[in-house]
Amino acid sequence: MTNGSTTATHFWPTSFAERGIAVPFTTPSVAMARVRNDERGRLELVISGLSGSRGVYVIGWSAVPQTFKLTVFDRVLHEHIQTIDTVTPDTVREAVLRATTTGLAGEDAAEAAIQSSSKITEDRIRISLALTQHLVKHFLEDDLEIGLAELATSTGQQKVQNLLGRIARKEEIAPETLSRVLTEWGDLLEALGVLDHKPRGRYRRILDEASHFLTSYADWMRTGDIADDHPATLISDILTETLLSWEKAFKEADVYAHDPGSTLKNWDKAKSVLEALSGRIPWLEDGWAVIFAMWENALHEDHDNRLQTVSTILSGLPLMPRDEVAPDRRPHWMEFAKRLSLLAARNEQRSQNDIGIENMLRQEQVLARSLG
Repeated sequence: MTNGSTTATHFWPTSFAERGIAVPFTTPSVAMARVRNDERGRLELVISGLSGSRGVYVIGWSAVPQTFKLTVFDRVLHEHIQTIDTVTPDTVREAVLRATTTGLAGEDAAEAAIQSSSKITEDRIRISLALTQHLVKHFLEDDLEIGLAELATSTGQQKVQNLLGRIARKEEIAPETLSRVLTEWGDLLEALGVLDHKPRGRYRRILDEASHFLTSYADWMRTGDIADDHPATLISDILTETLLSWEKAFKEADVYAHDPGSTLKNWDKAKSVLEALSGRIPWLEDGWAVIFAMWENALHEDHDNRLQTVSTILSGLPLMPRDEVAPDRRPHWMEFAKRLSLLAARNEQRSQNDIGIENMLRQEQVLARSLG
Protein backbone atom coordinates (compact mmCIF):
# COMPACT_ATOMS: atom_id res chain seq x y z
CA MET A 1 0.00 0.00 0.00
CA THR A 2 1.17 3.53 -0.67
CA ASN A 3 0.56 6.77 1.18
CA GLY A 4 -2.49 8.65 0.02
CA SER A 5 -5.91 7.24 -0.80
CA THR A 6 -5.99 3.90 -2.59
CA THR A 7 -8.75 1.34 -2.83
CA ALA A 8 -8.20 -2.20 -1.62
CA THR A 9 -9.18 -5.01 -3.95
CA HIS A 10 -10.81 -7.15 -1.28
CA PHE A 11 -13.59 -5.93 1.02
CA TRP A 12 -13.38 -9.09 3.17
CA PRO A 13 -10.05 -9.13 5.09
CA THR A 14 -7.95 -12.27 5.13
CA SER A 15 -6.50 -11.87 8.63
CA PHE A 16 -6.92 -9.82 11.79
CA ALA A 17 -3.76 -7.91 10.91
CA GLU A 18 -5.27 -6.95 7.56
CA ARG A 19 -8.57 -5.92 9.19
CA GLY A 20 -6.75 -3.66 11.65
CA ILE A 21 -7.82 -2.26 15.02
CA ALA A 22 -10.86 -0.05 15.56
CA VAL A 23 -9.96 3.52 16.57
CA PRO A 24 -12.66 5.44 18.52
CA PHE A 25 -12.20 8.75 16.73
CA THR A 26 -14.71 11.48 17.62
CA THR A 27 -14.60 12.98 14.13
CA PRO A 28 -17.74 11.54 12.47
CA SER A 29 -16.08 11.01 9.08
CA VAL A 30 -13.55 8.58 10.58
CA ALA A 31 -15.67 7.26 13.46
CA MET A 32 -15.47 3.64 12.26
CA ALA A 33 -11.94 3.69 10.84
CA ARG A 34 -9.19 1.22 11.70
CA VAL A 35 -5.43 1.31 12.06
CA ARG A 36 -3.05 -1.43 10.94
CA ASN A 37 0.59 -2.04 10.03
CA ASP A 38 1.39 -2.20 6.34
CA GLU A 39 3.79 -4.70 4.76
CA ARG A 40 6.76 -2.60 5.87
CA GLY A 41 5.44 -2.13 9.41
CA ARG A 42 4.29 1.44 8.87
CA LEU A 43 0.91 2.53 10.20
CA GLU A 44 -2.03 3.17 7.91
CA LEU A 45 -5.70 4.05 8.26
CA VAL A 46 -8.34 1.72 6.79
CA ILE A 47 -11.78 3.15 6.07
CA SER A 48 -14.62 1.65 4.04
CA GLY A 49 -17.03 3.30 1.67
CA LEU A 50 -15.27 6.68 1.52
CA SER A 51 -17.02 9.01 -0.95
CA GLY A 52 -19.40 6.25 -2.01
CA SER A 53 -16.71 3.73 -2.91
CA ARG A 54 -17.49 0.01 -2.75
CA GLY A 55 -13.93 -0.66 -1.68
CA VAL A 56 -11.79 0.05 1.34
CA TYR A 57 -9.63 3.15 1.34
CA VAL A 58 -6.13 2.92 2.78
CA ILE A 59 -4.38 6.11 3.86
CA GLY A 60 -0.87 6.47 5.26
CA TRP A 61 -1.12 7.30 8.96
CA SER A 62 0.97 10.45 8.71
CA ALA A 63 -1.39 11.77 6.01
CA VAL A 64 -4.57 11.37 8.09
CA PRO A 65 -4.54 14.89 9.66
CA GLN A 66 -4.11 16.40 6.18
CA THR A 67 -6.82 14.20 4.65
CA PHE A 68 -9.49 14.74 7.31
CA LYS A 69 -10.47 17.72 9.41
CA LEU A 70 -9.98 16.13 12.83
CA THR A 71 -11.13 17.26 16.26
CA VAL A 72 -8.41 18.37 18.68
CA PHE A 73 -8.82 15.14 20.63
CA ASP A 74 -8.46 13.04 17.48
CA ARG A 75 -5.23 14.83 16.60
CA VAL A 76 -3.84 13.95 20.02
CA LEU A 77 -5.09 10.37 19.70
CA HIS A 78 -3.49 10.19 16.25
CA GLU A 79 -0.15 11.25 17.76
CA HIS A 80 -0.38 8.69 20.57
CA ILE A 81 -1.12 5.87 18.14
CA GLN A 82 1.71 7.04 15.88
CA THR A 83 4.19 6.02 18.59
CA ILE A 84 3.04 2.37 18.44
CA ASP A 85 5.35 -0.02 16.60
CA THR A 86 2.96 -2.96 16.26
CA VAL A 87 -0.76 -2.32 16.59
CA THR A 88 -2.79 -4.76 18.67
CA PRO A 89 -6.08 -4.29 20.54
CA ASP A 90 -4.09 -3.75 23.75
CA THR A 91 -1.56 -1.25 22.38
CA VAL A 92 -4.28 0.81 20.71
CA ARG A 93 -6.43 0.72 23.84
CA GLU A 94 -3.49 2.01 25.91
CA ALA A 95 -3.06 4.88 23.46
CA VAL A 96 -6.78 5.66 23.61
CA LEU A 97 -6.75 5.73 27.41
CA ARG A 98 -3.71 8.04 27.49
CA ALA A 99 -5.28 10.43 24.98
CA THR A 100 -8.68 10.41 26.67
CA THR A 101 -7.33 11.27 30.13
CA THR A 102 -6.28 14.66 28.70
CA GLY A 103 -9.93 15.71 28.85
CA LEU A 104 -9.99 16.78 25.21
CA ALA A 105 -12.89 14.41 24.53
CA GLY A 106 -14.89 15.79 27.45
CA GLU A 107 -14.98 15.30 31.21
CA ASP A 108 -17.13 12.16 31.07
CA ALA A 109 -14.71 10.39 28.73
CA ALA A 110 -11.72 11.52 30.80
CA GLU A 111 -13.30 10.19 33.99
CA ALA A 112 -14.17 6.90 32.24
CA ALA A 113 -10.56 6.56 31.06
CA ILE A 114 -9.17 7.22 34.54
CA GLN A 115 -11.56 4.71 36.10
CA SER A 116 -10.76 2.15 33.42
CA SER A 117 -7.02 2.52 34.02
CA SER A 118 -7.56 2.03 37.76
CA LYS A 119 -9.87 -0.92 37.12
CA ILE A 120 -7.17 -2.71 35.11
CA THR A 121 -4.96 -2.93 38.21
CA GLU A 122 -7.83 -3.81 40.54
CA ASP A 123 -9.20 -6.45 38.17
CA ARG A 124 -5.75 -8.04 37.88
CA ILE A 125 -5.64 -8.53 41.66
CA ARG A 126 -9.26 -9.63 41.96
CA ILE A 127 -9.04 -12.12 39.10
CA SER A 128 -5.84 -13.59 40.53
CA LEU A 129 -7.63 -13.95 43.87
CA ALA A 130 -10.67 -15.49 42.14
CA LEU A 131 -8.40 -18.11 40.55
CA THR A 132 -6.93 -18.96 43.96
CA GLN A 133 -10.43 -19.22 45.45
CA HIS A 134 -11.44 -21.48 42.58
CA LEU A 135 -8.52 -23.84 43.22
CA VAL A 136 -9.14 -23.90 46.97
CA LYS A 137 -12.78 -24.82 46.35
CA HIS A 138 -11.87 -27.51 43.80
CA PHE A 139 -8.99 -29.20 45.62
CA LEU A 140 -9.83 -28.61 49.30
CA GLU A 141 -13.64 -28.28 49.06
CA ASP A 142 -13.30 -25.17 51.15
CA ASP A 143 -14.19 -21.50 50.68
CA LEU A 144 -11.47 -18.90 50.81
CA GLU A 145 -13.30 -15.92 52.29
CA ILE A 146 -10.94 -12.99 52.00
CA GLY A 147 -11.16 -9.43 50.72
CA LEU A 148 -8.51 -7.24 49.14
CA ALA A 149 -7.91 -5.35 52.38
CA GLU A 150 -7.17 -8.56 54.30
CA LEU A 151 -5.13 -9.93 51.41
CA ALA A 152 -2.81 -6.93 51.73
CA THR A 153 -1.95 -7.87 55.33
CA SER A 154 0.68 -10.38 56.40
CA THR A 155 -2.04 -12.40 58.15
CA GLY A 156 -4.11 -12.58 54.98
CA GLN A 157 -1.15 -13.54 52.85
CA GLN A 158 -0.17 -16.27 55.29
CA LYS A 159 -3.73 -17.59 55.20
CA VAL A 160 -3.56 -17.91 51.43
CA GLN A 161 -0.10 -19.46 51.48
CA ASN A 162 -1.20 -22.10 53.97
CA LEU A 163 -4.07 -23.14 51.71
CA LEU A 164 -1.83 -23.20 48.64
CA GLY A 165 0.65 -25.30 50.60
CA ARG A 166 -2.09 -27.85 51.27
CA ILE A 167 -2.95 -27.94 47.56
CA ALA A 168 0.72 -28.38 46.64
CA ARG A 169 1.07 -31.34 48.99
CA LYS A 170 -2.22 -32.87 47.88
CA GLU A 171 -1.30 -32.64 44.20
CA GLU A 172 2.39 -33.41 44.78
CA ILE A 173 3.53 -30.15 43.23
CA ALA A 174 6.44 -28.09 44.52
CA PRO A 175 5.09 -24.97 46.30
CA GLU A 176 7.27 -22.67 44.21
CA THR A 177 5.99 -24.33 41.03
CA LEU A 178 2.38 -23.86 42.12
CA SER A 179 3.07 -20.22 42.94
CA ARG A 180 4.65 -19.63 39.53
CA VAL A 181 1.83 -21.36 37.67
CA LEU A 182 -0.81 -19.37 39.54
CA THR A 183 0.97 -16.12 38.68
CA GLU A 184 1.24 -17.02 34.99
CA TRP A 185 -2.30 -18.37 34.83
CA GLY A 186 -3.71 -15.29 36.56
CA ASP A 187 -1.87 -12.99 34.15
CA LEU A 188 -3.37 -14.82 31.17
CA LEU A 189 -6.87 -14.50 32.62
CA GLU A 190 -6.44 -10.80 33.43
CA ALA A 191 -8.89 -9.56 30.76
CA LEU A 192 -10.91 -12.80 30.53
CA GLY A 193 -11.81 -13.49 34.13
CA VAL A 194 -12.41 -16.84 35.85
CA LEU A 195 -15.60 -18.68 34.94
CA ASP A 196 -18.40 -18.18 37.50
CA HIS A 197 -16.32 -15.72 39.51
CA LYS A 198 -16.29 -11.95 39.76
CA PRO A 199 -15.02 -9.74 38.28
CA ARG A 200 -16.06 -11.07 34.90
CA GLY A 201 -13.04 -9.71 33.05
CA ARG A 202 -13.27 -6.98 30.42
CA TYR A 203 -13.72 -9.27 27.41
CA ARG A 204 -16.23 -11.50 29.17
CA ARG A 205 -18.19 -8.33 29.99
CA ILE A 206 -18.21 -7.45 26.29
CA LEU A 207 -19.60 -10.94 25.64
CA ASP A 208 -22.38 -10.16 28.13
CA GLU A 209 -23.07 -6.86 26.35
CA ALA A 210 -23.52 -8.73 23.07
CA SER A 211 -26.53 -10.63 24.42
CA HIS A 212 -28.04 -7.43 25.77
CA PHE A 213 -27.46 -5.69 22.43
CA LEU A 214 -29.14 -8.44 20.41
CA THR A 215 -32.22 -8.37 22.65
CA SER A 216 -32.47 -4.59 22.59
CA TYR A 217 -31.84 -4.43 18.87
CA ALA A 218 -34.46 -7.06 18.09
CA ASP A 219 -37.01 -5.16 20.22
CA TRP A 220 -36.28 -1.96 18.27
CA MET A 221 -36.57 -3.68 14.91
CA ARG A 222 -39.93 -5.14 15.93
CA THR A 223 -41.42 -1.99 17.47
CA GLY A 224 -39.90 0.25 14.80
CA ASP A 225 -41.43 -1.80 12.00
CA ILE A 226 -38.04 -2.47 10.42
CA ALA A 227 -38.54 -4.64 7.35
CA ASP A 228 -36.89 -8.05 7.15
CA ASP A 229 -34.87 -6.95 4.12
CA HIS A 230 -33.68 -3.68 5.71
CA PRO A 231 -29.86 -3.28 5.85
CA ALA A 232 -30.15 -3.02 9.66
CA THR A 233 -30.65 -6.80 9.81
CA LEU A 234 -27.04 -7.26 8.72
CA ILE A 235 -25.78 -6.00 12.08
CA SER A 236 -27.57 -8.67 14.12
CA ASP A 237 -26.77 -11.32 11.49
CA ILE A 238 -23.03 -10.63 11.69
CA LEU A 239 -22.96 -10.37 15.49
CA THR A 240 -24.90 -13.64 15.87
CA GLU A 241 -22.40 -15.40 13.62
CA THR A 242 -19.46 -13.73 15.39
CA LEU A 243 -20.75 -14.92 18.76
CA LEU A 244 -20.12 -18.51 17.70
CA SER A 245 -16.39 -17.75 17.58
CA TRP A 246 -16.43 -15.75 20.82
CA GLU A 247 -18.23 -18.46 22.78
CA LYS A 248 -16.00 -21.18 21.35
CA ALA A 249 -12.87 -19.30 22.41
CA PHE A 250 -14.14 -18.74 25.96
CA LYS A 251 -15.19 -22.38 26.29
CA GLU A 252 -11.68 -23.43 25.25
CA ALA A 253 -10.20 -21.13 27.90
CA ASP A 254 -12.63 -22.26 30.59
CA VAL A 255 -11.76 -25.93 30.07
CA TYR A 256 -8.58 -25.36 32.09
CA ALA A 257 -10.52 -23.95 35.05
CA HIS A 258 -13.01 -26.84 34.87
CA ASP A 259 -10.17 -29.34 35.26
CA PRO A 260 -7.48 -27.53 37.29
CA GLY A 261 -5.81 -30.76 38.33
CA SER A 262 -4.91 -31.63 34.76
CA THR A 263 -4.02 -27.99 34.09
CA LEU A 264 -1.48 -27.89 36.91
CA LYS A 265 0.10 -31.17 35.88
CA ASN A 266 0.32 -30.16 32.21
CA TRP A 267 0.91 -26.45 32.65
CA ASP A 268 3.34 -25.94 29.77
CA LYS A 269 0.77 -27.20 27.26
CA ALA A 270 -2.10 -25.36 28.96
CA LYS A 271 -0.07 -22.16 29.07
CA SER A 272 0.59 -22.31 25.34
CA VAL A 273 -3.11 -22.68 24.54
CA LEU A 274 -4.16 -19.96 26.99
CA GLU A 275 -1.55 -17.58 25.59
CA ALA A 276 -3.01 -18.08 22.13
CA LEU A 277 -6.58 -17.59 23.38
CA SER A 278 -5.79 -14.54 25.52
CA GLY A 279 -4.21 -13.04 22.42
CA ARG A 280 -7.00 -14.07 20.03
CA ILE A 281 -10.08 -13.05 22.02
CA PRO A 282 -9.23 -9.31 21.96
CA TRP A 283 -8.99 -9.50 18.15
CA LEU A 284 -12.30 -11.37 17.96
CA GLU A 285 -14.09 -8.70 19.98
CA ASP A 286 -12.29 -5.65 18.60
CA GLY A 287 -14.65 -2.91 17.49
CA TRP A 288 -17.80 -4.29 19.09
CA ALA A 289 -17.53 -2.42 22.40
CA VAL A 290 -17.83 0.87 20.50
CA ILE A 291 -20.79 -0.47 18.50
CA PHE A 292 -22.58 -1.51 21.70
CA ALA A 293 -21.87 1.92 23.19
CA MET A 294 -23.23 3.62 20.07
CA TRP A 295 -26.45 1.65 20.33
CA GLU A 296 -26.89 2.34 24.06
CA ASN A 297 -26.51 6.01 23.25
CA ALA A 298 -29.03 5.76 20.41
CA LEU A 299 -31.64 4.19 22.70
CA HIS A 300 -32.05 7.61 24.32
CA GLU A 301 -32.69 9.29 20.96
CA ASP A 302 -35.52 9.32 18.44
CA HIS A 303 -36.14 6.85 15.63
CA ASP A 304 -34.37 8.92 12.97
CA ASN A 305 -31.22 9.18 15.06
CA ARG A 306 -31.29 5.43 15.67
CA LEU A 307 -31.43 4.87 11.93
CA GLN A 308 -28.47 7.22 11.55
CA THR A 309 -26.60 5.21 14.19
CA VAL A 310 -27.39 2.00 12.30
CA SER A 311 -25.97 3.55 9.15
CA THR A 312 -22.78 4.54 10.96
CA ILE A 313 -22.39 1.05 12.47
CA LEU A 314 -22.87 -0.52 9.04
CA SER A 315 -20.00 1.58 7.70
CA GLY A 316 -17.56 -0.17 10.04
CA LEU A 317 -18.94 -3.58 10.98
CA PRO A 318 -16.09 -5.94 11.96
CA LEU A 319 -16.08 -8.88 9.58
CA MET A 320 -14.42 -12.04 10.83
CA PRO A 321 -11.33 -12.53 8.62
CA ARG A 322 -11.39 -15.39 6.14
CA ASP A 323 -8.53 -17.23 7.83
CA GLU A 324 -10.42 -17.16 11.14
CA VAL A 325 -13.67 -18.63 9.80
CA ALA A 326 -14.36 -22.36 9.71
CA PRO A 327 -14.69 -23.65 6.12
CA ASP A 328 -18.34 -24.57 6.58
CA ARG A 329 -19.17 -21.01 7.71
CA ARG A 330 -17.35 -19.19 4.91
CA PRO A 331 -20.34 -19.01 2.56
CA HIS A 332 -22.19 -17.03 5.25
CA TRP A 333 -19.31 -14.60 5.64
CA MET A 334 -18.87 -14.23 1.90
CA GLU A 335 -22.51 -13.20 1.69
CA PHE A 336 -22.01 -10.71 4.55
CA ALA A 337 -19.00 -9.23 2.77
CA LYS A 338 -20.97 -8.79 -0.46
CA ARG A 339 -23.86 -7.12 1.35
CA LEU A 340 -21.51 -4.75 3.19
CA SER A 341 -19.72 -3.88 -0.03
CA LEU A 342 -23.00 -2.92 -1.69
CA LEU A 343 -23.99 -0.82 1.32
CA ALA A 344 -20.65 0.98 1.28
CA ALA A 345 -21.28 2.00 -2.31
CA ARG A 346 -24.54 3.63 -1.24
CA ASN A 347 -23.03 5.40 1.76
CA GLU A 348 -23.26 9.15 1.43
CA GLN A 349 -22.69 10.18 5.01
CA ARG A 350 -18.92 10.45 5.13
CA SER A 351 -17.53 13.93 4.69
CA GLN A 352 -13.85 14.74 4.83
CA ASN A 353 -14.36 18.37 5.82
CA ASP A 354 -17.43 18.77 8.03
CA ILE A 355 -17.04 17.76 11.69
CA GLY A 356 -20.54 18.62 12.90
CA ILE A 357 -20.63 19.59 16.59
CA GLU A 358 -23.70 17.52 17.44
CA ASN A 359 -22.25 14.36 15.89
CA MET A 360 -18.87 15.03 17.52
CA LEU A 361 -20.47 15.32 20.97
CA ARG A 362 -22.37 12.11 20.30
CA GLN A 363 -19.10 10.34 19.48
CA GLU A 364 -17.54 11.67 22.70
CA GLN A 365 -20.41 10.11 24.64
CA VAL A 366 -19.84 6.84 22.79
CA LEU A 367 -16.14 6.95 23.67
CA ALA A 368 -16.97 7.41 27.36
CA ARG A 369 -19.39 4.45 27.31
CA SER A 370 -16.97 2.15 25.48
CA LEU A 371 -14.08 2.47 27.93
CA GLY A 372 -15.63 0.30 30.65
